Amino acid sequence: MKSAESPTAAAPRGYARYLLLMIVGVMLFNTVDRYIVSILVDDIKADLALSDRQLGWILGPSFTLVYALSVFPLARWADRGVRRNIIALGLSVWSLFTLMTAWTQSFVQIFVMRMGVGVGEASASPAAQSLISDSVPPEQRSRGLSMLSVGAVLGLAVGMAGGGWVNELWGWRTAFLLAGSPGLGLALLFRLTIREPVRGAIEGRDSEGERSGNWLEDSRYLLSLPSMRWLIIAHALALLYTAGKGAWEPTFIRRVYDMGSAAAGTWYFLTTPLPSAFGIFLGGWLCDRWSRRDQRAHLWVPIVSTLGSSPFLVAFVLWPEQQRIELPWNLPPMPVAFLFSIVGSVLGAMHSAPFLAAVQGLARVRMRASAAALFSLTGSGIGSGIGPLVVGELNERLAPLHGDFAVRWALAWITLAFLLTAVTSAFAARSFRSDLGRGREDPPAEEQAPTPTPA
Repeated sequence: MKSAESPTAAAPRGYARYLLLMIVGVMLFNTVDRYIVSILVDDIKADLALSDRQLGWILGPSFTLVYALSVFPLARWADRGVRRNIIALGLSVWSLFTLMTAWTQSFVQIFVMRMGVGVGEASASPAAQSLISDSVPPEQRSRGLSMLSVGAVLGLAVGMAGGGWVNELWGWRTAFLLAGSPGLGLALLFRLTIREPVRGAIEGRDSEGERSGNWLEDSRYLLSLPSMRWLIIAHALALLYTAGKGAWEPTFIRRVYDMGSAAAGTWYFLTTPLPSAFGIFLGGWLCDRWSRRDQRAHLWVPIVSTLGSSPFLVAFVLWPEQQRIELPWNLPPMPVAFLFSIVGSVLGAMHSAPFLAAVQGLARVRMRASAAALFSLTGSGIGSGIGPLVVGELNERLAPLHGDFAVRWALAWITLAFLLTAVTSAFAARSFRSDLGRGREDPPAEEQAPTPTPA
């Protein structure tokens, strides 16, 4: 596929901000369309007469298996083709399948719709990370990449809260209609207004000499870097905690503080996703400033993040639930523990953007989307896949001793994964600078594009 790359190396500041705003929108709808089904489970079950087993397949394998099979081929396409077009096409696909879910009448139909959402969404994050890396100066890359996570956090809030309200007012089918429709318009706007940057030009690097190999060759090179291997482990451990906490924290609030779903969902949003969005941006900003003096800041910030947040996160789940703060205007009292959650969420989210920026820095110019796919798939497959199961297993084992409050001790124990994230990040820091140098060197002769011979 012929590239539509612009000859401009550095994008104007106003355009760069517009690009990041558009990326936030893409990731917002990426997350909304992925998770909105979770808040609509009971209504879908009643309307389509589905079993919990069928709903389990809809919530899990229908999306995740197809996503896992699609992410590498689509990332390789992003490393060779026009990333702007790939993101716009993917957004159109997953928005259309979300929209069509409103008309499903059976388990098979909704399962197929979720498969389509998985294929479309697999195109977004790797291509977007590569696009940002070639559009934003390296000294601002962490902040730029933080917009991916900010968009995802906002999407989680819109999908869970907005989807629930729409369902209450107009039903689950309308929720899918409203979730899918805006993405089609955004896809067209993205295609018409976003420019394709020259790969590597913003760093003064030439990508023309690099051969675009297959994903296995790229993965072999990336995994040959010691810091990359440690980064993958650190990321998986971080996701083990954050995914386990995210899946079970609303249940913790309901059980320990005896709240209904509306109150628990509201407090959850105010004390975890909202401050996390600020922490994600703060981590990117701090990394960009610190890395001007030491590139290992991409690992130092996650170390500070995970070590600094752990005491607050443990205090959040173990603090006596009876202690409350009176609020004005007849609002219900706020548990003291929720203050610890706000601080812990800000600090704990600061590791996200530096990790993404570190991976983009280690990758060669024409394997950045593949590097993002490898990092996402291994981290999410291990961390996000296991984290909720670990907390659930701990709940079962601790229930005879703590009853319904077992979930608070399970969440406290899983915080150890954050401490191990700090340890593995420190190991990654040992070789990070030398591995960065390898990524900026010319590839070996056998990896370079062949020079055309004159006819």
